[in-house]
Amino acid sequence: MAREQSGGGVRRAAKQRSRHRSISCFSPEAIAAYASLFASPACPPATRMAKYVPAYYLRRRFVLATAFAASLLFLFVYLRHAFQDLDDELGLTARLESTSYIPFQLPRLPLPPPLRTPLRPVRDLRASCLDPHFSLGEQCLGDHVDPLDVLWTWVNGSDFLLEEAKELAQSHYDKNDPFRPVKTVTQARLYRDHDELKYSIRSVVENFKSPGSRFRLLTTDFPVPDAYANKSNLTTPEVWRLGQLPQWLDCDRRVGAGRWRDGDMELVVTHHGQFFGPYNGTVFNSLAIESQLGHVPEMSNYFIYMNDDLFMLNPVTPATFYTSAYGIVLHLQPDLLVKPDRPTTKVKGEWRSLGESNWLLSNRFGARSRPYVAHEAKPAGMHLLHELHTIWPEVFASSALHKFRETVMGDGDVNTMFMSAHFVVERAREALLWAWVVGTLGGTDDAWGPAEAQRAWREVGGAFAEDLAAVDDLVVTSAHRETLETERVRETLLAHGYEPDQLTSYVFSSLDGFPYLNLGPNGKPSFPALTPDIAEMALPRCRLSYSQCFVVDKMVGDGSKASEVFKHLAFRDPRCGDCVISGLVKASGSLGLSAFLPPAERVVPTTPPLDSDVDADVPHLPLVDNWQKGDFSLQAVMANSRETNVRQWTLQLLHRYRYVLGSTPMMFERIVSGPQTSMTVRKIDATKDVALLCMNDDVSRPNQDAEVSRVLRMWFDRRWGRATAWERE
Repeated sequence: MAREQSGGGVRRAAKQRSRHRSISCFSPEAIAAYASLFASPACPPATRMAKYVPAYYLRRRFVLATAFAASLLFLFVYLRHAFQDLDDELGLTARLESTSYIPFQLPRLPLPPPLRTPLRPVRDLRASCLDPHFSLGEQCLGDHVDPLDVLWTWVNGSDFLLEEAKELAQSHYDKNDPFRPVKTVTQARLYRDHDELKYSIRSVVENFKSPGSRFRLLTTDFPVPDAYANKSNLTTPEVWRLGQLPQWLDCDRRVGAGRWRDGDMELVVTHHGQFFGPYNGTVFNSLAIESQLGHVPEMSNYFIYMNDDLFMLNPVTPATFYTSAYGIVLHLQPDLLVKPDRPTTKVKGEWRSLGESNWLLSNRFGARSRPYVAHEAKPAGMHLLHELHTIWPEVFASSALHKFRETVMGDGDVNTMFMSAHFVVERAREALLWAWVVGTLGGTDDAWGPAEAQRAWREVGGAFAEDLAAVDDLVVTSAHRETLETERVRETLLAHGYEPDQLTSYVFSSLDGFPYLNLGPNGKPSFPALTPDIAEMALPRCRLSYSQCFVVDKMVGDGSKASEVFKHLAFRDPRCGDCVISGLVKASGSLGLSAFLPPAERVVPTTPPLDSDVDADVPHLPLVDNWQKGDFSLQAVMANSRETNVRQWTLQLLHRYRYVLGSTPMMFERIVSGPQTSMTVRKIDATKDVALLCMNDDVSRPNQDAEVSRVLRMWFDRRWGRATAWERE
C-alpha cells in the first residue's frame, strides 16, 4: 500500500488535519470545557446513538460572533488554569500521560427497544451460474472482489479511569450475586498493556494487502468524572462519555471524526457506547464486546477479527481468511473438541464460554463435540452474526450486560467467534440434508411413505432383498473429490481476482460435504482428506442402518412426514445425517453436489408479503434456538418466499453458507516471565515460515511485568519498526 503522498496530497492532508485540531485528544481539563460548550443551547445533545461532534460544526455556528469568540478564548484560558489546579489537587496528571480521550454523546434514556436486525443477503457469486457451480462444480464468478476489513478490540488497562470504573462496578455486586467477578492475581493479565496494539497494527500494515480494506478499532469509554462535571457546571453529564484512545494515536492527524489515513489505508475508531445494544456502561468483558460485533456500523460483510496480542509474521493474502471463490476460511483444531454438555460453574476461564456456546449449538443442530477455533486472527461474516442475533437475541443481549468475563457462579457468556464458525458449518450441513429429504424426496405436502424411504436408501447406496426388505446394514466409503486439487484451487482463486497464499492451504470445502465425520467425542489428528492423491484405504468410512436412520419411532416423531424424517437424520441422530451426506457426495461424482439438489421443475406455491420484508428475499431455514421448535416442512420454509422454484431457492441457501477449512502455519506462545520472554522472541525469529502469531500474557508475578514489557517493546520495535502516519512522532 502506498505510504507516500504527493505535494498536493500533503497539503490537502494538512488542511484536513487542521479542521479537526480544535477537538483533538482531550486532557481532563479540556474535556470539561468542551463538554460544557457542546451541551449549550446552541448545540443540543444529539439524538442519534453516540456520535462525534465535529469541530467545523461549532465554527459554522459561531463564525460571525467575533465578540463571543473572544470571550470564548478567555474562557478556555481560565478553565485551563482552573482545571490544572484541580489536576494537581487530585494528583491525576501523571496518571493521564499515557491515555487520550474523545467525548461523545449517548442518547437520552429510556431507550426504545431495539428493532430486530433483518437478515443480511449474500451476493458473493452471480445467480446465473449457481446451478452449474453447485451441481457440477464449475466455476462461478462474482461481480467484484469485496474488501476485507480488519478489526481490533483494545483497552488500556493502566488507565486510572478504567480502574475507577472497574472498582465502582465491582462495588455494586451483592456478595451472593452469581455474576460477581472472581478475585485472582491473574485477573490483571486481562487488562495489561505492553503497547501490543500499535505493533499488531504495524504487522498487518506490513504483511496484509487487501484493496479497499479498512482498519477498525473498538475501544472502551467512561463517564465524565464528577470533579470535572461539577467544575464546569455540566447539566447533563450522564449523556456524555469519554472514549479511550491509544496514547500513540495522533489526534491532530485525523481526517474526520474518529478517522485517520495513511496513504490508501484508513483507521476508524469506534467506542463501545456507539454500537452496543443494550449498553450498560463501561464493560471489562471481552466476550461481551465480541457479542456486539454484529452491531458495529459500516463494516464490510466479511472481516478479520484481531486481539491486540495477535500478529502477522509473514505476508498473507485474503485467501487466508475469505474469498468469493470458496467462502469464509475457518481454522479449526480437530484434535481439541468442546463437549456438548452445558458446563458447570466448576469450569473456569475460556472453556466456560465455549461449553455454553456448544450447548446452545447442540440444542439447535444436534448434540456433538465440536472443534476448538484456533486462537489466531479469525474471519467472520456480518450476515452470520446478524443471523445469530436473530436466533439467540436474549443470549447475546445478556452477554452484553455482563461487565466481567470471569464470574463466580454465573452462566458462561456466549463465545461469538466459536458460535459463528460452527454456525456456518452446521447451516451448510442442515441445508444439504433438507435439500435432499424435504426439497427432493418428500411430497410438496410433506408426505413421506415407503416409496420415499426406499428411494432414499437406494440413493445412499443401500439395497433391498427380493421381498423388498431392506438390507439393514450399509458401509459407506467416501469417494475421491477434485474440489481442492492444488492446481484447481490456484486457477479458481486467480479467476476470482485473488492471489493464492503461499502459506495457506485448503483441507476441506463445504462443496465436499461435512468435515466432522468420524471426529467422535475425542477428535482426530486431522480432518478427512478426499483429494485424488489420498490412498483408497485412507478415505473415511461410516455405517448406516436403515432401521435406525430411516424409520422414525412414533414415540418421538411422525414418520409419515418428510420434515420429521429430516429432523431425525439431521438432529436426533446426527451420525445418520453425517453418513448420509458422505454417501450422497460420493453419488455426486468428483465435483459438485448434484445428488442433493431438487429437480429443476419442482415448484411450490408461496405467499410473499406485500410489504418490503427483507427476510423474504433471504433464503433460510427456521430461525429457532431449538430444532424441535422448528417447522421444516416445504410449505412452511418457503411460505413467504418470492422464489417459488425449490431448486433455485436451495441454490441460494447453499450459497449463503459456503466455507473452507484452512491450514495456515501459526504459533501460540505464552509469556510468563522476563527471561522466558527473551527465549520466546528468539524462537519466533528463528521460525521462518509462520504466518500468524499469538503472544498470550500469562505473567502471574507482578515483579516480572516490567522486564516482560521491556523485552517485548524492544523486540516489537526491531520487528516492526516502521511507524504508520497516524502515530505520534
